[in-house]
Amino acid sequence: MEAAFKDWFAYNHQANETMIGVLQNRGLGLNKAMEICSHILTAHQIWLNRIYPIDKQQHLPWEKHDQLEYGEINNQNYQNTLLFLQSVDMGMHLDKPIPYQNTKGVPFINSIQEIYFHILAHSAYHRGQLTLLLRQADIAPPLSDYIFFKRDMQ
Repeated sequence: MEAAFKDWFAYNHQANETMIGVLQNRGLGLNKAMEICSHILTAHQIWLNRIYPIDKQQHLPWEKHDQLEYGEINNQNYQNTLLFLQSVDMGMHLDKPIPYQNTKGVPFINSIQEIYFHILAHSAYHRGQLTLLLRQADIAPPLSDYIFFKRDMQ
């Protein structure tokens, strides 16, 4: 399963990177799109910090990052995710339960595998919103479907 997650997170990283490129090049006036892109990146950080707190900063789900930092945050999220996927020796197995509190302070427990799947699904959901916003602004959205990623790999 770790190999599958590595593949899916490579796709997620590339899809985010491509979307970030379009937004940085053509995103003037697309404030909502910038907010959503920042949210995708911040949510990934928040979930990784719930698994293993490596970032001492407390992030809020809709905090706004400078768009010039998007690429760096996306790369750091990807590198941290890969690091976590290799951390079986530290007890980071996929079925390990992770206790955490949501942003309202309500306690929950989910496995690392469930959290990883959530990060991927959440990112894809919001990239769909970005695609719609780009189309509404007459900007061609990048191809960000997983199947296109796999075709490019062949």
